Amino acid sequence: DAVIVPTQTMEHHLRALGVSSRIAVVPSGIDVEFFARGERRDDVRARFGVGPDERMVLSVGRLGREKNLELVLAAFANLEDSRAKLVIVGDGPHRVRLEELAANAGIGARTCFAGELPRDALPDIYAGADAFIFTSRSETQGLVLAEALAAGSRVVAVDTPQTRDVLAGAGSVVSEDPVALARALSGALAWPRAGPGREVAARFERRAIAADVLALYGELLATQRAG
Repeated sequence: DAVIVPTQTMEHHLRALGVSSRIAVVPSGIDVEFFARGERRDDVRARFGVGPDERMVLSVGRLGREKNLELVLAAFANLEDSRAKLVIVGDGPHRVRLEELAANAGIGARTCFAGELPRDALPDIYAGADAFIFTSRSETQGLVLAEALAAGSRVVAVDTPQTRDVLAGAGSVVSEDPVALARALSGALAWPRAGPGREVAARFERRAIAADVLALYGELLATQRAG
């Protein structure tokens, strides 16, 4: 009776595949308030080898081939900022290969593979980052983008229609090119204050999202009863 998708891009994709059912665009929700409580803390940054006067570039997600994390490493290798450190939070089958690539690119000493961390730790990690980088092209939405925005992170992301849907102008969206990404990261790191995305993140508040889903179910049930 209805298909729920998280972005308009996915609606267009399903239509192109021939789906004729009703399609409702309802984003996947997050606990915005939880991530907005994150604080920039020197002790949290120090856990990843980032000093008070250094810059922390953050990536969060599963370390799988489909996440395109090779591009994160290539972009960081092109970043001309000796004070920058790269912190990659998450784990997965591609980790060993990524560690090898970091070492071969000459950034192994400035890259921290932090592994999978407790969810409760994420708000302060997001808030402690000077820039958040996202290079996946395989997402239908990208929950970490919404989480990063809620925590006030400055986001630099590869240009895809679904990423544009999520960011709604609140981040830097650039081509899938390491030099272009490095340039955007440099611009993000030059800003000493939090990013502008918290108002955008409010669109993903899970209670409002749940209400939208319930409203859709209620409408479908009412239609069924009337029929």
